[in-house]
Amino acid sequence: MIRKIGWMYYVVLITIGLTSIAQVGTTAEPDVPRFLNDIAPILDKNGCSTALCHGKFGGQGGFDLSLMTLNPELDHQPIVYDNRSRRVNLIEPEQSLFLLKPTEQISHEGGMRFEVNSDEYLTILRWLEAGAPFSPSDARLERLEVRPSEFVLPKVGETRQLQVLAYFTDGTVEDVTHKTVYESKDEPIAEVTEDGLITSVRWGGTAIIARFLGVVSAAFVTIPRESQIDTDVEFPVNNFIDEFVAAKIKKLNILPSNLSNDEEFLRRVYLDTIAKLPTPAEIQAFTTNDNPNKRSALIDELLERPEFVSLRTLRLGDMLRCHPRQLGNGAFGERGATLLHEWIRDSVAENKPYDRFVQELITARGSTYQLGPANYYRIERNPDGRAETTAQVFLGIRLTCARCHKHPFDRWTTDDYWNFAAFTGKVATRNGELYDERVIYYNPTGSVINQSVLGNRGQVATPTFLGGDSVDSSYQGDYMELLANWMTSGTNPYFAKATVNRIWSHYFGRGIIDPVDDMRETTPATVEGLLEALTKEFMQSGFDTKQIIKLILNSRTYQLSSISNETNELDDRFFSRFYPRPMLAQILLDVLNDVTGTQEKFGRYPIGTRAVQLPLPVSSTFLSLFGRSNREFLAELEPKLESTLTQALHVINSSYLNNKIKVRNGTVSRLTKSDLSEEQIIEELYLHTLSRVPSVDEIIGAKDYIAESPSRKDGIEDLLWALISSRSFLFIR
Repeated sequence: MIRKIGWMYYVVLITIGLTSIAQVGTTAEPDVPRFLNDIAPILDKNGCSTALCHGKFGGQGGFDLSLMTLNPELDHQPIVYDNRSRRVNLIEPEQSLFLLKPTEQISHEGGMRFEVNSDEYLTILRWLEAGAPFSPSDARLERLEVRPSEFVLPKVGETRQLQVLAYFTDGTVEDVTHKTVYESKDEPIAEVTEDGLITSVRWGGTAIIARFLGVVSAAFVTIPRESQIDTDVEFPVNNFIDEFVAAKIKKLNILPSNLSNDEEFLRRVYLDTIAKLPTPAEIQAFTTNDNPNKRSALIDELLERPEFVSLRTLRLGDMLRCHPRQLGNGAFGERGATLLHEWIRDSVAENKPYDRFVQELITARGSTYQLGPANYYRIERNPDGRAETTAQVFLGIRLTCARCHKHPFDRWTTDDYWNFAAFTGKVATRNGELYDERVIYYNPTGSVINQSVLGNRGQVATPTFLGGDSVDSSYQGDYMELLANWMTSGTNPYFAKATVNRIWSHYFGRGIIDPVDDMRETTPATVEGLLEALTKEFMQSGFDTKQIIKLILNSRTYQLSSISNETNELDDRFFSRFYPRPMLAQILLDVLNDVTGTQEKFGRYPIGTRAVQLPLPVSSTFLSLFGRSNREFLAELEPKLESTLTQALHVINSSYLNNKIKVRNGTVSRLTKSDLSEEQIIEELYLHTLSRVPSVDEIIGAKDYIAESPSRKDGIEDLLWALISSRSFLFIR
């Protein structure tokens, strides 16, 4: 009858009804479904709030929900009130678009999300019948607990049901297992159903992420190989690193690879520490040395060489994005970048404790033309960008997403973001006396406006440590000193752990937690306990990065062969073998020059300057092609160490490499003119490129090829090209 009265009167009735409901919604009966705890999870569980549906920017069909229901408090308004309340019918609830669309009783582009009379349908219907209530005072979710949080599935195909408990601010605890959204980090290892039933697929380990009302937690599952291993095989340990790795791979029922031979180890450790290949004389001296401690002694020696300082400076320069374009116009930007580079290099050369290195950056004041670390605050010029950089570089936390919305798989909210940015809001910049000079100074009145989407939007952000307390409003000291002290303190749960994890990745190609600058609670460490042990050692050493590097290089884990066995050939994260990885672009170019007998001219730097020594990035097609860090974007702190088809074609076809091989007075020219026999030439080329002597078959094949070539020189050129285009040369193995 009501619908026959006319649409205007109908809208009035609905509006009056909504007004009365809004007034009584806070006193809804306990058995009435609650919007936050019962309705919002249905939107998330059924994909209504994904980026492909109503959660995308601008929504879908005029209906806009928070992405993945990360801010459910904002979703009541568009459901009940927007578009003149057309989505709900409080007179005839079962005729609400909010029910008709997802059950596809009327056309719905998203298809059927749940059926009529399903649990979801009946829950929403009861909520609509009660007047679609929502109370701002409803209890909020504090944390999720996944049970079990860590477990083993002994065989492939076995299952385990997860239980998820939600803890609310009013002290109540609810089993939300069937309301939670699940995701497996590695579906080839373990799968999970929409109700939290895990099935093992193959051996390995992964995380199962659980998300409910914007809060995430995770369970970590380990699946051992079913085939038994020889229990008599031991994994000798050099230090505690090996103890943790041995325990993990034993749990996985896999065997470690053999120890690398002397030639393999020598080539690997030279490239990783001084960015050079060992000379034939150094190879012979090391392989004939019968001192049982020769590897440890060599590591000590290499870490004291100036080339180690250059390589470590390069890695830190990439991490801090030391680039002229970030620091000014033309030559003026180069001055700031050069000063920052020199400060980094001096710090590495003196082995400055890393906590002091970071403190000097965070508390830097003065002219960007006089003080290297002051340029840290010119690379990012706004408080939010500085906060993102500081968190990602030094704490292993990516805050970028939290600038606009809560990350679906991380804990950080927009309030966390802006409150942390409030620290760097105290850093100010003014013009100096010279052109394009900037002076960094502390501004005690500096502030940041909270731009979150929730209730604190538009308010002055309160400086708050990530995951910690806010600074008392009565504090009168230097906020940046306070931040630096908190970051580098022994109680900080992020700083030391993020640092050793990043260092580890430089020598293994991946972190113990990976990616190294995205260390979430839902991303498991691949070897339990190892990162914590390294962190403890790092802090006890006085934040001595060289000590940690030495510890890593001396471990048997680092010195394992890259050749897999039948049990660990699928291992790509548990360190049961050494993972071959491409060289850094700068290292590759330097060793190419070394083995071809050529030199490079980089910009205005003297000919012969090595790529790893360059204070500033230079124009180089080769370096860009092989993945050097461009030092411009926060998302690209590390160089891209991955092989591409373009790289392969460049090695195979480019005149650049061909000219190096054919260069006058280069390696080939020298060997061709020498009195060495073909066999001696072949052996020298193998030693110069692969750091080993060739096998008998390799010598026979190479000699035959040289003999069949148009000339001796052509044959030697082709052999050198074959060696430097091989995976064994291009990769650190």
